[in-house]
Amino acid sequence: MLRLAEGRIIARVARSLDRLDSSRREVEVARWLTDEGLTVTRPLEGEQPCIAAGTVVSLWHAVEGDWTVPADLAVVLRRLHALRPPPDLTLPELEPFERLGEQIESAPALTAADRLTLRTLMRTLREELADVTYELPRAVIHGDANIGNVLKTASGEVVLFDLEGLCWGPPEWDLAITAVYRDLGWHTDAEYERFCEVYGFDVTRLPRYQVLRTIRELRMTCWLAQKAGDSEDIAAEVRRRIADLREPDRPRHWHPH
Repeated sequence: MLRLAEGRIIARVARSLDRLDSSRREVEVARWLTDEGLTVTRPLEGEQPCIAAGTVVSLWHAVEGDWTVPADLAVVLRRLHALRPPPDLTLPELEPFERLGEQIESAPALTAADRLTLRTLMRTLREELADVTYELPRAVIHGDANIGNVLKTASGEVVLFDLEGLCWGPPEWDLAITAVYRDLGWHTDAEYERFCEVYGFDVTRLPRYQVLRTIRELRMTCWLAQKAGDSEDIAAEVRRRIADLREPDRPRHWHPH
């Protein structure tokens, strides 16, 4: 991401032309949600995205704000999950393991044993996920609804970001992230209780919540593994996470990145 026009515009530069369809859908999603009254990151007016220097670029109005609390995220998710898209907006189905295989193979600094651990866990979780039953009706979900994807502006508006992963799926998938952050100690018990109270549901009551939790941990580890070459601190964190994934019952002492 680049800041342009003295910081007023954000340019999101894709890695390749392969992201054209998803970038176009993200722009359409943002405009639809804005029309529905949901406060989200807004693309610039006009034809979007564009092709530049052999890749895909979309331009967005910059938002200035501060981190907020899980309860504010719960308000946004309740509204999002209640919406139904227009007929001309086609959303994909949730793919919980999307790009994980590619990330495992391409991540720097992973050993052969690390890659085997992550691949084996991914196969096991695919099988276990098939047996998970949900209580909430299928809905439009964000896909990566963590506290880092919302900002609270000076006027009190809570703005939702990172709309590329919007899809159809179980709302529990969105809710599980906040539960996992609580389990990791990144949210307090009181913050999580308030989150559940505002949304009206506690995902940890699902009989197979542990499966969703482990998938989230795997995704978080594979994402961070892409950055393992940036610093020794990140590489050490990735090693810690993989060791914990090998021993599911071991207490987690993960650091947010």
